[in-house]
Amino acid sequence: MSGSHADALIILVLVAGLALLAGNFSISLYDVNFLNLEYFFNQIYHLFTGGLSSNFSLAAFLAKWFIWSVLVSLLLIVGIVYFILRIRDIRREDKIKFASLLPSDLEAKTFRNEQWENLLKYLESDNSSDWKLAILEADKLLDEMVEKMGYPGSNLGERLKVIEPSDFITLQAAWDAHKVRNQIAHEPQYQLTQREARKTIDLFEKVFREFHYI
Repeated sequence: MSGSHADALIILVLVAGLALLAGNFSISLYDVNFLNLEYFFNQIYHLFTGGLSSNFSLAAFLAKWFIWSVLVSLLLIVGIVYFILRIRDIRREDKIKFASLLPSDLEAKTFRNEQWENLLKYLESDNSSDWKLAILEADKLLDEMVEKMGYPGSNLGERLKVIEPSDFITLQAAWDAHKVRNQIAHEPQYQLTQREARKTIDLFEKVFREFHYI
């Protein structure tokens, strides 16, 4: 079942549930009087004046009111949770659209693919400085993507801090890769193995693939 069909089905269930409850309420107004406020307050008046109707039960009224209140509340809670999740999904889809390329942006996509292919070549080198360069270039590409997605911050670290995990499935991979980049940039004596370099580039790739950025 497609997402749109599933949405329509859930909305239909919610509407039907509310309609059913509304129908039961209206029936009860005529058959039982437990939702008839005028009747209810009239019985309370008679309760204090000694003229309470013999067929009125306050406990039964409160019990029925409580049951219907719980049912309505549960139905509304389900609806609220569903729409919150849908809003998050829509937000995430919008961010993916911003990050990925539209058909009119084929030239930019080609450029980014070339960037990615070029930095992968650095991993084939026997020089550790080339491995570090590959990670630095991949981090720049990630920063470009996150900035285009609209996350605020003066650098990649600040932008990653404001990202919600629900919007960014590979957020931890982005953090792990960025931490390696920081070690390379701020620790001159940092020793990077080729295996670690490949593992870090794989983390970057997971993030880019999630948002169709390469």
